[in-house]
Order: sequence, then C-alpha cells, then structure tokens
Amino acid sequence: MPKIFVIPGHGAGDPGAVGGGYTEAERVRALANRIKAYGGDNVMLADFGRNYYADNGISYLDLDSDTCIVELHMDSGGYGACGGHVIIQAGLGGPDQYDRNLESLMARIFPGRANTLVERDDLANPARAAAKGYNYRLVENGFISDAGDVATFNNRMDEIAKGYLQAFGIPVKGADVNEWPLIMWPSNGGSNQK
Repeated sequence: MPKIFVIPGHGAGDPGAVGGGYTEAERVRALANRIKAYGGDNVMLADFGRNYYADNGISYLDLDSDTCIVELHMDSGGYGACGGHVIIQAGLGGPDQYDRNLESLMARIFPGRANTLVERDDLANPARAAAKGYNYRLVENGFISDAGDVATFNNRMDEIAKGYLQAFGIPVKGADVNEWPLIMWPSNGGSNQK
C-alpha cells in the first residue's frame, strides 16, 4: 500500500479558477484536508502556502519510492462544461491501476467528460514529476464554473476524499472499507512511474 502526497493546486496568492463564490485554491485545500483526516499517516499534505507550479516545488521533493503524488484542481469552462478527469504524463506507458481507479471515481462523482483520463506532454508538473521518477497524476475535480459540479464537490466532499483513499488501497479511518463503492481496476502489471 502506497502513501500519497497531496498537492492542492494554485495558492501563494494565485486563487486559480473562480466560480460560484469560491476559488479553486480554497476548495482543493478543503478537499486535501478531508483526505488527510480520513487517511491519517498514509497521507502527506504539501505546504498549503506554496504554489508548486510557480515555484517548481516538485523538482525539489525528496519522497520515498512508494509515495504517489496527487495534485488537486478544479476546471473552468464555458456554459455546459462539467465533469472530472485525470491527467497523466504522456509517454510513460499509460495509466496505472491508481489512475484507473481515480478515473472511475471522477466519472461516477463528476460525470460529463467525454475523456475521463488523458495523457498530456505539455504540462509542467507532470513533466517535472516524471523527470524525478515520481508516480504522479493531476485530477480535475469537476468544473468550478458549473453550479452542479460545485454543489457536488461541496455536498459530497467526504465521499470524494474517501474515494481518493480507496483508489490507492489506503484504509479509511472511521469507515467501513465498503462504505463507498468504487470500481477497482486490475494492476497493469508494471510500476508505471508518473
């Protein structure tokens, strides 16, 4: 069972996307705190006062090889844009079981995306994590610009937090492991470092 290092996106003066009276930076920090509350010592939180994109923070991390990185975000878009998805670095052999589990979680909680798991080679933090050999993914937890996604995010935050832990096989403190159903994809047989 891995540990997870949770990076809430933006911060350090950058609010990220704005919608429904909320900022992305504040909302993803609230989710990160819930993941930590349910995951205990199996969850490490990044410094909330930093912006890991702006200060190249991933390049200076020193994490154990069994630690997985999850970077939390919320998307923004035009009318009708909704849904969550997982982004991984292209060219590393495709998604691993954790990526697939998170894809399932996002599709169930935040439906609406045609592509719920995408590989990209044009984002700084996935590339930085790949250069360091870290197992990494960036997750867009719905659209902050969509009232429905924001309501889901706020009203189901504990369920989302527990789903993150289940995706990595981390026990949920104070909850039956089967309390939140999640499709678990079989391992692809490789370590697939992100």
